[in-house]
Amino acid sequence: MGAAVPRPSLEALRAAVREQPRVPMHRDGYRRAAVLIPLIPTDGDWDLLLTRRNSDLPHHRGQIAFPGGSVDEGEDCQMAALREAEEEIGLTPSRVEVLGCQDDIWTPSGFIISPVHGVVPANEDLHANPAEVARIFRVPLSYFADDRNVDIQRIEFEGKEREVYFYRYDGETIWGATALIIRNFLRIIGLLEQEKPPIQRQA
Repeated sequence: MGAAVPRPSLEALRAAVREQPRVPMHRDGYRRAAVLIPLIPTDGDWDLLLTRRNSDLPHHRGQIAFPGGSVDEGEDCQMAALREAEEEIGLTPSRVEVLGCQDDIWTPSGFIISPVHGVVPANEDLHANPAEVARIFRVPLSYFADDRNVDIQRIEFEGKEREVYFYRYDGETIWGATALIIRNFLRIIGLLEQEKPPIQRQA
């Protein structure tokens, strides 16, 4: 796919997410987590907001991630994602237009992750919580939609081969669950070359 990727309208994003049936997941012994996929409108594109986790956190230390964390008792995935985004980057929940939730995915590290799509105003004042986040940065959606920017590696886990995606942007490596969530989002909104590729559910 070339670099000239048309920006989906907000209406198109709403419709694509609404029309994608959400598939929840249960795996014994796995912890539930939720992340917010913050979409920020820019001139002719959308930015995805990402964070680099602190290097001293107990899970996924130093990795690139969307704002998020464990789902507490009594919460659904949307509530957890918005709460965590407020704690980690100072994003006021009422400022987010939640579009919907993506299929759950699972990670070999023992998590089931529910991704939540949300539109964030371009002028939102955000700040990193130094206890959890080392850096906040943004990447154009068109960068991820250009397959010249992705390195796909095939890795075997528990006897099954799967694709693992790697993107490199502004000195950061985006891979694992975060890259998979981005790829699945691109599938949902129709920005991958393959017409109807399946949703991948193992990071």
